[in-house]
Amino acid sequence: MAISNFLNPIDEQINNTEVTTDEEGILQEILDEHLSDPTQNDEQEEEPETKEAVYSASDARNALKVLIEYMECQDALQADHLRALERLEGEIEAIQLNSLVQETLDKWIT
Repeated sequence: MAISNFLNPIDEQINNTEVTTDEEGILQEILDEHLSDPTQNDEQEEEPETKEAVYSASDARNALKVLIEYMECQDALQADHLRALERLEGEIEAIQLNSLVQETLDKWIT
């Protein structure tokens, strides 16, 4: 095995086919690289956006019930905090009731 093959294996040799030797060409390559549209590079590097979960009123109400049950078991609980959570539960229940749609009586008449 020749020493040149050992130091520069064939599969690791780099082919520089686009070597620019004149100063104008080098300057133009640097300008193109740095003056290119920065949004193109940002779009390629950005990670896909994660979608935030959308919770329903029933999900919020269930979570609030768990929180109320937890707070009722605590010894150092102030009654004001528990009442505030219960009022919030009532507000969420009102949101649920307001989102209901009343059915028409057409199916009863026919």
